Order: sequence, then structure tokens, then C-alpha cells
Amino acid sequence: MTMLSPYQPPRLDPLTYTAVSKHLIADVSFGDQSALQQNCDVRELLGQFGSPLFVVSEEALRQLYKGFHSAFSMPGIDTRVAYSYKTNYLPAICAILHAEGAWAEVVSGAEYELTRALGVDPSGVIFNGPYKANDELEWALQDGAIVNIDNFDELKRIEDLAVHIRRPCRVGIRVNFKFGPSPWNKFGFNYESGEAAKALDRIGRNKALKFELLHNHSGTFQLNQEVYGRAVEVLIDLAKHARNAGLEPTMVDLGGGYPSGNRLKPEFDLPASQRRARNLLHPYGEAVLGKLLAAKELFGGKPTLVLEPGRALVDSAVQLFCSVVSTKTIPNQGKAVIVDAGVNLVPTAYWYEHQVDQVEEAGEEAGLESVSIYGPLCMQIDVLRENMMLPPLKLGDPVVVSNVGAYCHTQSMQFIQPRPATVLLGPDGPELIRKRESWRDFFVLDRMPNRLKPDGFAL
Repeated sequence: MTMLSPYQPPRLDPLTYTAVSKHLIADVSFGDQSALQQNCDVRELLGQFGSPLFVVSEEALRQLYKGFHSAFSMPGIDTRVAYSYKTNYLPAICAILHAEGAWAEVVSGAEYELTRALGVDPSGVIFNGPYKANDELEWALQDGAIVNIDNFDELKRIEDLAVHIRRPCRVGIRVNFKFGPSPWNKFGFNYESGEAAKALDRIGRNKALKFELLHNHSGTFQLNQEVYGRAVEVLIDLAKHARNAGLEPTMVDLGGGYPSGNRLKPEFDLPASQRRARNLLHPYGEAVLGKLLAAKELFGGKPTLVLEPGRALVDSAVQLFCSVVSTKTIPNQGKAVIVDAGVNLVPTAYWYEHQVDQVEEAGEEAGLESVSIYGPLCMQIDVLRENMMLPPLKLGDPVVVSNVGAYCHTQSMQFIQPRPATVLLGPDGPELIRKRESWRDFFVLDRMPNRLKPDGFAL
């Protein structure tokens, strides 16, 4: 018997094309935010800093933060946005978000050290993750950061460390629960099995631990806001148990996973996703705020709502400028261009349909044609976009790839090509915030045994 796949409604993609003029238009359509425009000459920047080039809009970054915070704000709730460092930990980006009032969410000792270097108050640092070394735990707890406990082994290590720490150790627990066909159950204490309740009981018996927070993070680019509504229900129920165990939680932490204005490839997306345009995050806020406010007494009368966004804050604030290095026609496929930036810089191209635009000269008019955009790497999978509609591209033409602020810097690779510079478009014009790599930067940590050194070898 032939098994039929479940019906899915067709996805219709309009063949529209928005050219980027010689002067960059950074369009950050996100939530209730209107398009943010910031003029700069693309060709001039490429000439000054080299191609390819990451470009960060400071104005867009600040507006994205304000829009996110607003979507989750309600009288009677203290909303705190803890920026997810792993998404993009360029120090300049972190510093801008902290200037707007962001806390920090970190998942490693290296990231925690960056918060200290940036002067972040430890009381506004959330330390997550399934592995934290003992020295990292001790440092964070001694400083007064909040550590979200992931498992019983980690709880035991914290109990042992707390004996020697001369202050109450601020802790929370991470909780997982069943939701949908693929729940994120690698992390935290399970709700349904009673494991989370057992952890709360154990914490309640230890006076050296100051329990403050219940945490859940249930996915990435989470398109179903109902998971956040269910998370609030689970954490409220556990708050009741915590109160009965003598604990006094004040915070609910709903983690990250919030989508950006980027677009998933059809195989990863939900049907009719093109309808997600305006008010992107407001349904997420509506799913949690009312429920949390109704349970305010469980959290001391005025709950603190902690959110840990990354992609939703930085994705649309960063673009990648690059240049066409060759054009060709591929049999049985059609037109193709190769640019000088590939998936070593945009690993998210495997999952997202990043907007790619040609940079037009004034008065230039041309018809559209289907073209695939390849990177420069010696890999067949080095594809930025397939079969998109663009005007004819020629050697040397600048191209702009949008929505590359999330995970492109932190997951970029020194593979075949060095990584480019990054420029911040601030109030005083373009400012270099990461220099372009040279071949020597590939090997800066390497050491050559003397017996293997060729004559004149030096790094």
C-alpha cells in the first residue's frame, strides 16, 4: 500500500526585487519598527575596507532592542532582556546593547570573561549551559551572577562550592517539558517526571543557595509562540512547588529562540510564512504576559520576566557586502555568479533564504533573470542562494547579503579564505570594529618545531 504524505498548502513566493542603490538602504522591518534608512556608499566602503565586508548598523541595533523590549512589556512586570552572547559576541555589538540596558546571557567561561571586560554588572548576568567548569562556577557565584543549574551533577558541584563562598549563591534551574514532536530535552530538569520538583526540594534544604529563577528554553527560530505560553504555565506550576519548599522565586526566564525577519528555506519553514511580516513578536508577548501577571504573587508581587534573545536582536542589523568575481552559465541549471563570500562566512545560508541584492548605479535599468549565487570555496555546497531573480550581474559588481548578524561571526571559519573586516555605521560614520584577517592570522597560535623549520621560516 502506498503511503501518502500529509497535505501541505502550496507556498507562493512573489517574484519581487528591491534593488539596493549605490547608497545602502538598510531595511529593518521588524515588529512595529518602520524601515530604518542609513546612507553609505557600498562601493566606497568596499574600496576602503576590502571585499567582502560585514557592515553593522548601530541605529538598527538600538531600534531592534527597543522593539523587542516593547513587545514583552506590561505594567506590573519587570522585563529584562539578557542578550545571548553566543549569537554574536563582537565586543562593540555587546557594548551597544548593554548601553540600551541589556543584561548578558552566557554559556561559557570565555563569554563570562567578556562580560567582565565590558564592565557588565554581574548581577545582570545569566550563566546557562549544560557544562560549566568548577572555576567558572565559583567565579560567577562569587561575583553574584545567576547560575541556571542544568543537572543534578552540577547541583552537587555547586553545593560543594557554596561551602567556601562567602555570600548566598544566586541560582535558578533550567526546566524541559514535552511539547511537540521534538522537544528540547537534552537540557535541564524534566517537568513531567517530577525531576524538576525534586531539584527544587533539594535546593530548598540548602541555606547557602538563594533560589531566584525558573528557566526554560525550548528551541531556535521558534515559529510557534504557543511553546512560550506553555512554558509559562509549567514554570508557574513549579513556582507553586518552590513556595511550598520554602523558596522565594522572583523571576521567570523564557530563554531565546525568537525569530528574526529572516526567512527559513521552505523545507524548514511553516506553511504561509510569508504572512509573518508586521508585529512579528507581539503574539509571543501576548502568549506569556497575561499568564505571568495573573500569577504575580508567586513571584513576590511583581515578577521579573527574563528573555534571552540573540537572533531577534542582531540578525537584521548586519549585512555582508561582497563582489562578483566570475559569471557563468551552468548546463541544465542556468545563470550563476561566484562572489568572494561563501558559507564560511554565512553558515546560516544552509537554512535561510537570505535576501541578496544587486547594487544599482543611478539610472541603471535592466530586466530580471534567474541566477544562483555561489561562494568562492572549493566545495559544491558553497551556495548562498539558488534560482533567485536579479538583474544581470557582471564582474566586479557589488552584492549585498542581508540578515547576517546572527551566528555568522561566531560560527565563521578560517577555511580557504581569511575572514573579512567588520565596520560599524555609527553617528560618526564608519568605524572599524574587527580588522580583516591575513594569512598569518590563520596560524597565529601555531608553533613550528625547530627541526622542521625551513630556512627563513617565520610567522
